[in-house]
Amino acid sequence: MDLFTDFLTWAWPRHLNPLSWYIRPLFFLPIAYFCWTRRPVGLAVTIAAMLSSFFWFPAPAPGEIDPAMQGVLEMEKELFADPTWVTWATLPLVPALIGGLCAAFWQRSLGWGLVVIDGGLALKIAWTIANSGADGLATVLPLGLSAVVMTAVIVAVARWRGVRLSLTGRGGSGIQGRAASSSETI
Repeated sequence: MDLFTDFLTWAWPRHLNPLSWYIRPLFFLPIAYFCWTRRPVGLAVTIAAMLSSFFWFPAPAPGEIDPAMQGVLEMEKELFADPTWVTWATLPLVPALIGGLCAAFWQRSLGWGLVVIDGGLALKIAWTIANSGADGLATVLPLGLSAVVMTAVIVAVARWRGVRLSLTGRGGSGIQGRAASSSETI
């Protein structure tokens, strides 16, 4: 247990680096790609990278720490240190979000993929504000910007590749008579 505690003591301050907050949501793009192309190894590597990304960057110097970001992380730390039924009820939403993202893109539904991405990030912002007050506003820029970037990339690639943005799945090209094949890539 001491090894785990030592790891968390080392890793947690690195999570205060703003780059960590901006990069993590962008992992949804390679997750979407590897699900669309049905490449489980790429998907697994991407999820492992996303889970480890909170400690990739150095801890900011004490004077460079955004107090609002620190407030959000303190709230999260308290939730994990002394979990309540609310913690246990909301914790499964994270893998459910990733599972929903994977299912949408595996089924080639760009529309549902965008609903999951944008809806999930909006819920994360709302949840953080509800649980950490004004400090939660620190999540609006990184998560909101990520939602805009991912939506723009997915829409641009879909248009470039001639893939429909539908909620029905199978992401066809919009060309009559052409069925989407499992090897079709975006």
